[in-house]
Amino acid sequence: MDKLFLFLGVIMAGVNGALFPCMALVFGDAIGAFAQPGGGVDIDAVNSAALDYILIAVALFVSDYVAYVVFSNSAERQMKALRDASLRHMLYMNIGWYDSSDPLQLSSRLTGDTVKIKDGMGQKLGDSVKYTCQFVAGYTIGFVRGWDMSLVMACVMPLMVASLGVLMTSLRKRAVHSQQMYAEAGAVAEETLGSIRTVSSLNAEKLAIDKYNDRASKAEETNIQMAKFSAVVFGLFMCSMWLMYAAGLWYGGSKVAHAKASPSDVFQSFFGVLMGTISMGQIMPNISAVAEAKGAAAQIYKILDTPSTIDASQDVGDKPDSCSGHIEALNINFTYPSRPDVKILNDYSVTIESGQTVAFVGTSGGGKSTLISLLERFYDPAS
Repeated sequence: MDKLFLFLGVIMAGVNGALFPCMALVFGDAIGAFAQPGGGVDIDAVNSAALDYILIAVALFVSDYVAYVVFSNSAERQMKALRDASLRHMLYMNIGWYDSSDPLQLSSRLTGDTVKIKDGMGQKLGDSVKYTCQFVAGYTIGFVRGWDMSLVMACVMPLMVASLGVLMTSLRKRAVHSQQMYAEAGAVAEETLGSIRTVSSLNAEKLAIDKYNDRASKAEETNIQMAKFSAVVFGLFMCSMWLMYAAGLWYGGSKVAHAKASPSDVFQSFFGVLMGTISMGQIMPNISAVAEAKGAAAQIYKILDTPSTIDASQDVGDKPDSCSGHIEALNINFTYPSRPDVKILNDYSVTIESGQTVAFVGTSGGGKSTLISLLERFYDPAS
């Protein structure tokens, strides 16, 4: 169902984007109607252009409405499904995985990263498709109506594409790094607030604040540096876009002055390329949201793709008909996955008969709680 929704949304967003440059054709016809050789006005052509604008307006309303509804509903459904799948997978992960994963940081990812994924799969994705189709349709109209004029304007395109590519790469790297830092900061906040009585009793408020600020400041510093760099690249992009407009007006005016093209064709070509180029500026913020969603999804799917060595959700395995309570362990060797260099149990053996009371006594780290964890199968012994 969601695939069908996304397919319909992509089609509607593409139609909506392609309709915008079509207004360049209508506008060019209107210019031609006003600029008659004898100085008159072709009122029939003007009325036809006005009717075309009305039809385009209706088509834009329908396509934009359908695309917005479809992408919004699909994104909400996907976010819920992703949260459910992530939580289920985390709950069935073996305890050894949690020894090397911060549960509070996992909670931050479950709430924060899934929202970013929803944004990147929702209207932002629809707008990316719409403006991409607007770009393609605009340049197609421009080259059909005046290939030489469009080619002159397109000479600036390599600079624009290069700046856009650099910007997208930097935004994607910033998204991954800032998500990691903010997840760590969120884990500190949750841990502190969850143990606020202990924090207050130890007068550790300042320590907790400093710890939180340290994580948040790293993300802030990275984002500020990347924002400065992105501003320069975006400024270069906008500068090249206006240089394109100047080149188009100069060349188009020269063609009209030498009677090599009509004002209608020049305006259609110019505004087709103009609308296509404007769409590139609109693509950038939406693509950044999609890039952030991609970075967040990579972290979520990294968790989902991590198999559990002890999966409690599986029904496979031996199912004894009865349990006598006899416990026997022979030559057990065990190290915690998070500390493989520290051996906790070395050829350990123990036998506990049914109904027998046994006390484990020893120093800290001797393996008392480890035996209980192995009995509950939080871990599997090495041998």
